[in-house]
Amino acid sequence: CVAYHLTNVEHKHWACIKVFVDRDNAVVDSIYDLLPGVDWHEREAFDLLGIRFRGHPNMRRILCAEDWEGFPLRKDYKFPETYHGLPTGKEIRWNS
Repeated sequence: CVAYHLTNVEHKHWACIKVFVDRDNAVVDSIYDLLPGVDWHEREAFDLLGIRFRGHPNMRRILCAEDWEGFPLRKDYKFPETYHGLPTGKEIRWNS
């Protein structure tokens, strides 16, 4: 589900719009043309959850590396132990 919380302070209006997406084909239309401020929000949702926004002018990863595999905030995501041969920190234990 993609939830948009919209507020117009001047007119004291608000709206919550929910768009339900299919998990295996998580694609919704971008609202970038209406509200350019959603640019990074839509990119973050793509990067971390795998939701693609059709029509977004720059739909690419924003937090993870471009070659990162998977979507880290999905419940079934398996965090890799290494990335390009370096430990990801998943199993780091500090000795005191």
